[in-house]
Parts: sequence; C-alpha cells; structure tokens
Amino acid sequence: MKTKAVAMFVVGVCIMAWGCGVSTQQAEAQFRVLEEIYIAPGTAEEFEAASKARTARMVAGNVAFGRLVSVTNDGVYRFVTQLEEDFSSVAEWREQIAAMPASPTPGSLAGIIDHIDRSIWQNRPDLSHVPESLRLENNEIGFVHDIRLYPNFGAVEEVAEIFRKITALNVSSNLNSRRFVAELVAGPEWPVFSVTWVARDREDYYAQSAQDGEAMGEEYQELVNQLLRLCRKFERQDYTARQDLGYQPSN
Repeated sequence: MKTKAVAMFVVGVCIMAWGCGVSTQQAEAQFRVLEEIYIAPGTAEEFEAASKARTARMVAGNVAFGRLVSVTNDGVYRFVTQLEEDFSSVAEWREQIAAMPASPTPGSLAGIIDHIDRSIWQNRPDLSHVPESLRLENNEIGFVHDIRLYPNFGAVEEVAEIFRKITALNVSSNLNSRRFVAELVAGPEWPVFSVTWVARDREDYYAQSAQDGEAMGEEYQELVNQLLRLCRKFERQDYTARQDLGYQPSN
C-alpha cells in the first residue's frame, strides 16, 4: 500500500527507471513497462527463486530488453522493463517474452502471486535533469524513493511547466543529482507523473535531499507549493534496489 502524504517534496537524486529503473539507458528509452507485483504473505523466498529462474530463461531466450527490480518494506516488488523510443517496442517485448524457453514448472506461482498492476510510462527528458557529473554510479544505488503526482484534469501542461522551472533551478544551483520525470500513458488512472529519487541508503537520501533543498532555497519551495496546488493528490513510496533480481541483455 502506498503511503499518501501532503508534505513538501524533498530534492535528492532522482531517476525514473526504478519506476523505477536505474540505468543510463533510461535517458534514451522513451517507454517502459512497470509491473507492481503483490505476493502472498510468507512467500518472498519462493517468489524470488521463481523470478531468478525466469531471468535465466530470459538469458536463454536472448531477450533484448533490460529489467530493473526493487521492493517495498511491505513486500511489493516493482519490475521495470526498459523499452525503446517507439511504442511498437511494447509488442516486440511481449513477443520476445512469449518466445523464450517455457518454465519447466508451469503454474508454480499459483498461490504465490496475488495480483499484478501493470502500466506503461513515457520518459519526459524535457522535464528532467541529468548533470554531466553524477553524484552516484548506478552500482552504488541501494535505495529508491518514488513520488506520483496526480494533476487536476486539464492541469498537465501547467505541471510540466513547473517541472521545467525546477530543472532550470537545478542547473543554476549546480546540483549533481539526477532527476528523471515520467508520465503515465497506459494505466488505471490518468493523468499521473512519476518522479523517483535514488541514493545509497535511506540516510543518504534524506541527507542529500536536505542539502539540495538548501542549495535551491525559497524559490524551490514556492515552485513545490505551486505544483501541489495543481494536483488532487500525491503518493510516495520507498524501495530497496534489488540488482540481484534484475536483468540486463548482453547485446
């Protein structure tokens, strides 16, 4: 269950791949599939074993699309598949998954997975901030903080313009934090924007957030206030990065 809040944003290292994925490919991969997997209590070990077996079948099938994984404290797994800039890559991904070797134990996840929420997102590099010198390398990331903003209907472009102003403030404040924004294109509720912060761990996240917020000052807080006034709600969630469950193609 996502934790709902009405507090201010905190600025940290942001990237929308974990949701999230954390990869330099995300600056190029325009679309992505997000699968939020809810499992039955006490089945994490079995689920992760099945997930690793599926990764092995993806390797055997030479699936061309990478997969990034993270998990919430209450055990919701988030799988992000990075696609290409053309929406047709969604169909290509589905075809490759269907063509990979079949599971030797079909139906083994019955009773383990409760349900899966699937959605498709589009990267918004025009609303994001990727400095040349990054604070963290991808292999240093262990913590993910994601915020979803639900703009009032008709306010999408106003929200986007505020993101552009925040990006300009990131640049003028010389922040070395990545901030990626994505927009929902297919899912149960629209419109929605997603912003994801990453860090080494929870303590690192909040320390960097405070430092970046101080660097941007009152102008940033005013932009945040304007943003929130344009949204009917927002949700936030912490994730632990699980690189051991991810998949990166060899090609």
